[in-house]
Amino acid sequence: MLALLLLLSVLGAALSSSGIGWDAKSFTVDGERTLLIGGSFHYPRAAPSEWPSIMSSMRANNLNLLQTYVFWDLHEPTEGDFFFPDDPADERNLVLFLRTAQAAGLHVHLRIGPYSCAEWSNGGLPSWLLGDESVWRTDDSLWLDRVTKFTDATLDLVKRHGLLHSQGGPVILAQIENEYGNVQADYGDAGAAYVSKLAGYVLAKDDLGDIPWVMCQQGEGTGTSPPEDLINACNGYYCDNWIEKHAEAFPNQPHMFTENWPGWYQKWGEAAPHRPATDVAFSVARWFAKGGSFHNYYMAFGGTSFGRHVGGPNIVTSYDYDVAVNEYGFEAEPKFSLTAALHKALFEVQDLMFAHPDALPGAGSFNGTSSCETHTYSSSSGCVSFLSNINTDSSATCHFSPSVSIPAWSVTIVTSASNDCSASSADLAVVHGTKDLSALPPANSLLASPADGFEIKSVELTFVEPVPTLATSAADSSPAPIEQLSLTADSTDYLWYSFAATPASSTATVSFPSHVNTGVCYYLYASGRRVADECGGAILDDFATKTVTFKDVPVSAGAPNDFALLAVAMGIRNYGVHLETNVAGLAGAVTVDGGEVAEFKHDVGMSGERGEKLPLNPFGGVDGDLSWYSLKFDAPAALPSALALDLSSMGKGAAYINGNMLGRFWDKAAPADGCDVCDELAYSKSYAAEDCRTGCGEMSQRYYKVPTEWLVKGENEVVLFQERPGDGEGAKGVEFVAMEMV
Repeated sequence: MLALLLLLSVLGAALSSSGIGWDAKSFTVDGERTLLIGGSFHYPRAAPSEWPSIMSSMRANNLNLLQTYVFWDLHEPTEGDFFFPDDPADERNLVLFLRTAQAAGLHVHLRIGPYSCAEWSNGGLPSWLLGDESVWRTDDSLWLDRVTKFTDATLDLVKRHGLLHSQGGPVILAQIENEYGNVQADYGDAGAAYVSKLAGYVLAKDDLGDIPWVMCQQGEGTGTSPPEDLINACNGYYCDNWIEKHAEAFPNQPHMFTENWPGWYQKWGEAAPHRPATDVAFSVARWFAKGGSFHNYYMAFGGTSFGRHVGGPNIVTSYDYDVAVNEYGFEAEPKFSLTAALHKALFEVQDLMFAHPDALPGAGSFNGTSSCETHTYSSSSGCVSFLSNINTDSSATCHFSPSVSIPAWSVTIVTSASNDCSASSADLAVVHGTKDLSALPPANSLLASPADGFEIKSVELTFVEPVPTLATSAADSSPAPIEQLSLTADSTDYLWYSFAATPASSTATVSFPSHVNTGVCYYLYASGRRVADECGGAILDDFATKTVTFKDVPVSAGAPNDFALLAVAMGIRNYGVHLETNVAGLAGAVTVDGGEVAEFKHDVGMSGERGEKLPLNPFGGVDGDLSWYSLKFDAPAALPSALALDLSSMGKGAAYINGNMLGRFWDKAAPADGCDVCDELAYSKSYAAEDCRTGCGEMSQRYYKVPTEWLVKGENEVVLFQERPGDGEGAKGVEFVAMEMV
């Protein structure tokens, strides 16, 4: 009797006629088993006016779930002040985002954090956490107190607005922490205790209806396995081989693929990543073939990392991610249609999958080789079989029957009305093939053309940033350079180090150790003029330093020289261990011709960021260093569906439109070689982020998406801050372009 009661307690949620339940086979929604096939879409990476059309495209892609992080830094910008705006034009309006998802017919998986990763600065953790005494992502009492307060505030918001499934809302799943198992070993006992305490905290909540909790990438060898009532999940390009391990470790849990990466993010100086659509489809089909019931693309829509939110370091402003719905909201082919057809086929056969008596399908092989695999769900109501060809030789075809051949690195789904899905079945029917491109639209790509009515009326160099000196800086002096983030708190990319020295000759050597995990650029000035720079060097290990040396710096011999070193951070590290120790800028003493400098002043940020417009600097403006430009234009009544700024004429800096920061720009190009365009049909191997890149020899990013709701009637303004000039015309060469798919 006790064993029966225990079994019923495990199966009870799945057998319930209402709410969200789960067992080894799948989740249930109001008593109905359903495959959950979703995609990630982060609300701050698109304007609210775009949300409905993007979500409509997700539904057209035959997805039924949306997954998003809740970004802690956006919603608690200062400690204790929780900010969940209700402005319908504010991209931080989480309530509106969730309601829009529900209106689109999408369930929601809410990943509350506290840590997001997401190529978001500091992993989404607020900058006010920097510099305190807590040890992040451990059982440190101060850290846990802050985490639980933020999580409580988020859940209170969701409940207050009736957004839980039990309230008639869209939220059916929640997540606590994110990919912690990848780093847990570095935290020792404090890591294991953290997992236990977080799990206990969320599982003790009895006011959330029946929302299941997830802790992805945690067990099965990656970290301390969460309790059985908190569901573990897999992330990666492929997760089908994880299912067997998960079934053994958690025999009563459904199998969740929380992040299937259909592309990858891009760094400055890299060519654009591309993952073939047929490989994505192969990965998805293999997952469901072997017993998966929940699958999510990271991302479905990647969008744009506006402002200074992009982490990294050195990650571009675009977060397109080579996904099915691209940065401008267009459907990218053949990825969109191929995955849509696969999702449709999966929903068509889900009842046959669920009718199979066991949680996992029966497995076998054919053609006398283990490379030709079958995974079959059969019952009295019929059968469905996933026929896989896992050969990496593109010429190796698996012949299942005279009418069914499976190309290498693909999956074909077949059904039969009987419980016999063998090659001899009389009514065997092909439902879908992951390399069947015959009925799909051809590949398309973005095309930029001048945007009608967006002529720039005027281009003005408004001012050039002053270069500080020990004498002109109002900052306090210190005997040694101070680490950058401790002064800026990530409120700006920029920190000035001012110092003086008396070189013996007309050329000097200036040297200093640098923290390198934020992609720092350095610009050295002597007597107000830029004399040396280094930018975009290799990013080393998380906590490594490197020595930066500027030789043959022109100076005045035998006299005091004013030096200023501008350190430029390129996004706070968003992944790895001990993010609380993130650092930037100088890591030790500065020497001039071997002599150690003994006095420094530090000036935070650019005056233009603070709205200060100063007289033109007589040492600047000619070559565009540290220059601020104002470009005026009138927005036409008829706006294009997708608008962008072409900033290829500029060098490196930041762009703003009507006070909204578009993001960082940089003319850094990818290497001329290393691109290998991959044929969709011939591709037949495990994907890696370096495969199939495009755009070698071109700028990593040329076009910068402009949300049209940032525009106003009448006159508008683009403000450009240029750290250093490029090879183009500068601000006079900037133009608006309309983007379309062709």
